[in-house]
Amino acid sequence: MKTAFLAFLLGFMFSFKAVADGHSNGKVELEGMGAWNLNILNAGKGNLSVTYDGLMGLKAVKGTTFGDNSTFRCVGGLLSFGGEIRDETGFCKIALSDGDTAFISYEGIGKMGVGGTGTWRFIGGTGKYEMIAGKGTLKRQNLKAAKSGVAQTINSLSGTFSLK
Repeated sequence: MKTAFLAFLLGFMFSFKAVADGHSNGKVELEGMGAWNLNILNAGKGNLSVTYDGLMGLKAVKGTTFGDNSTFRCVGGLLSFGGEIRDETGFCKIALSDGDTAFISYEGIGKMGVGGTGTWRFIGGTGKYEMIAGKGTLKRQNLKAAKSGVAQTINSLSGTFSLK
């Protein structure tokens, strides 16, 4: 029993390593899943105005550490014409495991019910991330939602950051 508890405690402690690992710049490679509460105005024929507010959890991948075990809250909206997303924008608050936060803005395009691609950039933060800079690309793959009025997605962000 003591061995199992010790293994759990060590695993828990190491999962909260420094977000930027003491580096002032580096790569961002994050993957995770999100759920988004939707507000939809359907004008028919694939013409929609959608706003959403949701949460996702992300892990650092590809040997990177920035943002590992972070959670995101994103609020945004999109316009769809004939099922094609031509204008998606929003902000995300990133709650980092060290207690500080960073904020990004994003914009993208895609296809309703399928997914999308876009770009993002840091717009600020708190603590050591107050002057964060950087940008990158994003991808979203829609999943079959388990509940009406909620979108569920697989998300990835790639890019760079620098701390001033």
